[in-house]
Amino acid sequence: MAINIDTNGTITLYQGDSGEVSVSGLDSTKNYSVYFAIQDKHRNTIGQELMVNANKTETVSFFLTPDYTDLLKVPKGQPYEVYTYGVKACESNSNTENTLFVSDGTYGDINRIIVYPRKVAGA
Repeated sequence: MAINIDTNGTITLYQGDSGEVSVSGLDSTKNYSVYFAIQDKHRNTIGQELMVNANKTETVSFFLTPDYTDLLKVPKGQPYEVYTYGVKACESNSNTENTLFVSDGTYGDINRIIVYPRKVAGA
């Protein structure tokens, strides 16, 4: 299991690993473009926002590549680093944009990504 997501939406991974993050509960009558972004502790966006088209489905998945998660650095001497992430659904034929809550979240909740240092370089 390269990426673990707990019931509160906290993502845990090793730097440089890959995996899938699924977002469920979308309104299947809407044709959303769904965005996923990661920020560091200074609210700087890491890499580029990822986007998938929902195509009137209730669930979309984002694939986090090794190159993408390699951007999540862990300072030397630290056991891990905490980043945050957000998900937004935008209706393609209107100006409607909605930041989505993870689990039973409320305004102000923080969606965390806990990144552990790379264990092995691999291919």
